[in-house]
Amino acid sequence: MSSEGPKEVKVEIDQLRPGVFIRLEGIPWYRHPFLMSSFRIKDEEQIETLRSLGLEYVVCILGRCTIPPIEKKKVRPKAKPSVNESSDINDEMFALKKKRMERLKEKRDRIQRTERYYSTSIHEIENLMQSINRGNSQYIEEARRFSKELSGYFSKDSESILHVLNFYDSNVDNLYYHSLNTTVVSLILGKSCGLDEKDLHDLSFGALFHDLGKSGIDKRITRKQGKFTSAELKVLHRHPFLGVEILSKEPDFPKNSMQVVYQHHERWDGRGYPRKLKGEEINRLARIIAVANVYDGLINKSDPANSMTPYQALSYMFTKLDGQFEKEILTLFIHCMGIYPPGTIVRLNTGLIGMVISVNLGKPLAPSLVIYDPQVPKNEAIIIDMGEENDLEVEGSIHPRDLPLEVYDYLSPRTRITYFVDPTKLDKKD
Repeated sequence: MSSEGPKEVKVEIDQLRPGVFIRLEGIPWYRHPFLMSSFRIKDEEQIETLRSLGLEYVVCILGRCTIPPIEKKKVRPKAKPSVNESSDINDEMFALKKKRMERLKEKRDRIQRTERYYSTSIHEIENLMQSINRGNSQYIEEARRFSKELSGYFSKDSESILHVLNFYDSNVDNLYYHSLNTTVVSLILGKSCGLDEKDLHDLSFGALFHDLGKSGIDKRITRKQGKFTSAELKVLHRHPFLGVEILSKEPDFPKNSMQVVYQHHERWDGRGYPRKLKGEEINRLARIIAVANVYDGLINKSDPANSMTPYQALSYMFTKLDGQFEKEILTLFIHCMGIYPPGTIVRLNTGLIGMVISVNLGKPLAPSLVIYDPQVPKNEAIIIDMGEENDLEVEGSIHPRDLPLEVYDYLSPRTRITYFVDPTKLDKKD
């Protein structure tokens, strides 16, 4: 099979008609009024706008056209619009583009604020766990404050979007990243399951410390890449017990949260550990964190090359691991994460490549994306809501390792998940 992309030809403006897919060349992104430099012509007004820009030609991508350009010999040149007409068209288009870019800037600013919050949270978790291991009983109050703050982050603003980026720092133990990721996903799922404020608080507490017991296990085992020996697995399987042993020294640690720590590896089908509990014998909060814990583990393996994409992880959990989880909880999780979960790299029917940054629960095939466009500076990357772009469709997902280096660097797809979910939509049903 040929690896060549769709055939491209140069066409004059008079050859264009609605349905022709084009790419603009010879004009910087900020000097034309269109949102993107590659798009399918929608109407005659767009053609007039292109004509008014004084372009001699555009590039036509034949394989993405719904109708081919007009043959040159059949073209009847149209008069260029007057200077006043051109100015009016461009002014209106640029005004629309500016307004849209202002909305994108607001969203980008929210993302950056949450990135900073996430980075700070990692170090708070590190300090909490180190405080516990030193036997400092004051950690419980700090943990309460942090847990409450994290839980409140979901609902403090009806317009805010939770966006958490895991900034990998080789100087920070991966345990802290996994703890925060699992907590974030557990809260998303817990809210979708209809948990009240107290249960969400207990869930958050348990999720933060669910792997605390691993801090007492040899790092050569916890950081090992590849398969474990039976002896190593036996040691690893002690971490729920070790976590409870550490936390039980604090009498005020929530009992419900303690069950989460002890049971997060129990499985609905009874094949988990440490006690092989089955079905409703397992604490409900532990059933929730079990899903979040496995999900983050699949997309953030110790060897990044073996990590699944978010899309692959959800598919794997539903088809291969569904017996391990309560069916209702797994179904709700898939529902709230979307068909293309946050962090998934996708190719669109227009050839554009983007990373999913939020899900639209009412339109699961229409997430919001940050788009790769080499003509647009990375720090001004375009964000589109597919729900507002009727001609855009996702063709499929792409593993980050299969991306060209420049695309990878632009989108910054991580070996860790982006959780970008609008919490105000989680309790809405289709």
